[in-house]
Formats: sequence, C-alpha cells, structure tokens
Amino acid sequence: MIPIKPMLAVAGRVFSGKGWIFEPKIDGTRCIAHISNGMVELRNRRSRQITNRYPEVVTALQQAVAGDCILDGEMAVFTRGIPNFSSLALREQQVKNLRIEYLARAVPASYIVFDILCKGRESLMNLPLLERKSILSQQLQENDFVTIIDYLEEDGETYYKAALGMGLEGVMAKRAASTYQPGIRSPDWIKIKKQLTVDLVVGGYIPGHGERSPFFGGLLLGAYDAGSLIFMGRVGSGFSFKELKDISDKFEPSEKPPFSNPPSLRGVKWLKPELVVEVEALEVSKRRHLRAPVYLRTRLDKSPEECTIDQLPLSDESETDTNPGL
Repeated sequence: MIPIKPMLAVAGRVFSGKGWIFEPKIDGTRCIAHISNGMVELRNRRSRQITNRYPEVVTALQQAVAGDCILDGEMAVFTRGIPNFSSLALREQQVKNLRIEYLARAVPASYIVFDILCKGRESLMNLPLLERKSILSQQLQENDFVTIIDYLEEDGETYYKAALGMGLEGVMAKRAASTYQPGIRSPDWIKIKKQLTVDLVVGGYIPGHGERSPFFGGLLLGAYDAGSLIFMGRVGSGFSFKELKDISDKFEPSEKPPFSNPPSLRGVKWLKPELVVEVEALEVSKRRHLRAPVYLRTRLDKSPEECTIDQLPLSDESETDTNPGL
C-alpha cells in the first residue's frame, strides 16, 4: 500500500465567496485512514504509522465504513466540545500498549473526516470536492469516535464568527469544485485562523541563564526558500519547564549555521535543522521577520522541508522593524 500525502492549505484572511465552502478548523493532527478488508491503517502527514496509538478509532472505523476506502481527516481530543491539543499530544507520545489502552478510555480521540480519496479500487481524487463529500456521506456511518465534518457554502464571514464564538481556532475555506492534490499546498484550500501561527525550523539556540542554564534562552527559527533556510527571528517565551527539557533533548549540534543568512549573535549554538515548532506572532513582516513570537508547540508530525516561505502570510503593512526577534 503506497501512502498518500495529504493535500495542504495556504494561509489567508476571512472572506465570503461563491463556489467556496467553509469548514471548522480542528486543532488536531492530520490523519489519512486506509480501510481494506476490515483492516485499518492510520498514517500522519509524514506518512508514519500511528495506528497502534488510537485503538478506539480503529474499532470505530471498522464499524463505520461500508467497504474499502481511503479517508482524510483530523485526529483530535475534545474537552467540553473544544479540541484540546495538549491532550492529543499526550496520546501522540505513547508507545507502551498498556498506557495506550488506558488513555483510549480515559482520554479518547475522535477522527473528524472531511474527505474521501478512494472507494474500493477507484480513485476519487479527480472528482470535485462536493461530489467527494456526497460519496463520503454514503460510505461512512458516524459513531461516537468517527464523525463527518460540517460545512457551510459561500458565507465564510458568518461561519468564521460562529467558529470563534464556539472557541475554535478558525475555519478552512475550500473551493467547491477543487480536485484533491496529494502533497500540494494549494490555493484551493485556505486556512483562516484567529491568531497568526506559523510552523518554522529550529536552526540554533541562545544558551540560557539562571533557571534556564541547563536548556536554552531562545530558539533561532527559519523557513525554506528555494532550498535555502532563511533566518526569521528567535522565540524565547511560551515554554514550560517540561517543554524546555523535551526540546533540549532533541537538539542535534552542528558545527556550522544551517541558515543562508545567519544572525550575528554572541554565544549562538548551531543545530541541524531537524526540529519543527509552531509559534504565534503578531505578523510576519515583508522582510520575513517574526514580530513578537511566542512558542506554542513542537510539531513532530511535520517535516522541516514543509516549512517554506510560501506558507507564510506576509504582512501588507509598511516595514517598520529593523531588528525583529533579536
């Protein structure tokens, strides 16, 4: 079975439009589900197997699906009806079967399905999105752990306000006639979030002082542009003590900077560009600088090569910062 890479979205701003549908944006981890002869295989956006982590979802899919198919959706853990990423991260980190079985009951996950890519041996990826959704509703019987995502046509601004009112992070806008483009970051899909968040590659760090002396003071971040890693600033806030330790444990030292435009900073320690983190920022300036970034989480499900300049929503405002993030 050849894994299918998920279709990806670009970042954008809220809008309404004919020929578009709008879905709630779920704060989870991407999951492609292969169902064949009653067997279920779950893979994340990096095509890595995550089947054993979610036994409750595997059982639910076996009960929910009529026949063989390949689905695309988001794995999430909900708390009071709102996706809780920290609880999901707890599920993502487990490897021991006994612990996995306990958490499947104590902190159950849900698979929120928004697309169907194949039915039997027939690929559906060249069909329009709304036609695929119609087939999905016939193929999948919802239950406690598997649901089909809701959507609204055309009125994205109303849907966006409603999503924020429910405590969600935003909406996904999708062109109703769009085909499924595996592994492509397509303007046919647009993620619209309340807060500007970006996924960036860690290429170095500033040593910490005081309580942070065993760890780091700030991470140096960048994104790829035509194969070169571009330095965009550093983040030094938002870390818990556990996160400081966990991130430090993943450092792979490098003798030279991975950035094509390395910053001139004293005491900097370079790293191999292997770790991806998500940060919140006021904006990304036209000069590709982060303004007031805050660490949110580590993205183990995302490869460094996916962190590219073209995923970033650059500011439309005039440039005012001369030394951002430093």
